[in-house]
Amino acid sequence: MERTAISHEYQDIMQASSGQEQLREIDVVEQVMGRVERLAYNHPAVWKERLCKPTAVFSLLTVLLLLSVTAYAATEYIQIRNSKGEVKVQYTEPGQTGGTSHVGADKLEMQAKAIAFAKPGELIAYYVKDDVVSDKKGGTLKFVYKEKRIAAYSDFLKEIRRTGAPVLPEAPGGYSFQYAYVSPNFPNTPSDKGDSLYLDILNELRSEAEKTAGNQKLFMKSVPWTTPVMVNAIYAKDGGTLNISAYLMHGGNMTVWQEQENQTSKVTVAGTEVVINSVTKDQVNYRYLDWYNEEQDAYYNLTSNGDRTLSREKLLQLAGELLQ
Repeated sequence: MERTAISHEYQDIMQASSGQEQLREIDVVEQVMGRVERLAYNHPAVWKERLCKPTAVFSLLTVLLLLSVTAYAATEYIQIRNSKGEVKVQYTEPGQTGGTSHVGADKLEMQAKAIAFAKPGELIAYYVKDDVVSDKKGGTLKFVYKEKRIAAYSDFLKEIRRTGAPVLPEAPGGYSFQYAYVSPNFPNTPSDKGDSLYLDILNELRSEAEKTAGNQKLFMKSVPWTTPVMVNAIYAKDGGTLNISAYLMHGGNMTVWQEQENQTSKVTVAGTEVVINSVTKDQVNYRYLDWYNEEQDAYYNLTSNGDRTLSREKLLQLAGELLQ
């Protein structure tokens, strides 16, 4: 069972104040590791970590996913359980993870080339022809995704219907839709990679590599995708910003970093346990809500920031509208 670690610090604040894009990441099992890479590489402006790998220019996904291998479950931190009583979301102090794996310069270079090759919205499978020893082991198929900003809500709905991603509203609480992203779930588990589609692609690229003379090491191909891992929408109103995101856990667990200075509590809204955080740090303050949707197996984040930050009561009211 994979576990994801998330940190909310700075992510949306920076987004709201600068208008720049951000990111996040994760890992624990290879599939976890794969998902983080995509998120991380896409938003190098911030940080990342979760059951994934760096990918491309993946902007402002409201949650920062982080690699987590720990089984830390201190009772003093908030937990969210499913109907079976299983812990699906565990809050913990920063640093209680197993750490992130080092990404070498060669690997980053290959990822950068693959992303440059991709068109916005494309998932690229690539194979790196290494030395003889590595090639004898068969090599592996890797993936990157080039983020695509969706500027029209009608187009956002089309992408939601195409992928089956959770539907996010057009104008929550009177906020107007600005843009959105839908990110693919990377095929990083053994079962995913055992799919005939990916095996065929791996064999095709490996065969191409064997036939190619010279110093070329990178071989790539665009592949279709329909399974999402993240959906994120940004809204604006009177100088304020609202960010709503849903991370599809695909059977995994979530570990959320909880800063000690945050004012955190858990309340029930429309029959759902909602964790509310009020953050004041480095002259920046904002609020965010988190909850788990068991039917969708999705972790939601709702963040309010900007010079018109919603009050706690209004933010909870807005969450109630989304949970109806």
